[in-house]
Amino acid sequence: MNSNALLATLICPNPTCQHQQSVMMPTTFCQLSYTCEACSMTHAHKRGDCCVFCSYADKPCPSMQGEDACCPSVLSDEEIFLMQG
Repeated sequence: MNSNALLATLICPNPTCQHQQSVMMPTTFCQLSYTCEACSMTHAHKRGDCCVFCSYADKPCPSMQGEDACCPSVLSDEEIFLMQG
């Protein structure tokens, strides 16, 4: 997958912020949360989405683009709880 396909813009869901930050999407793991560099709030992915890119970015993650899967499937609430410790 070329680097342009991996470059995404995350848009902060905080209604008073809406900051946009460009980030490279991982291809070896599923990113479940991110911290906005402007407002410092940490955001988890939305229920039913596999990662924060599918929830808050301008394009879906590599897995949902049909390339090298970083997210094996949409995780259940129990799986998310277990991953977060």
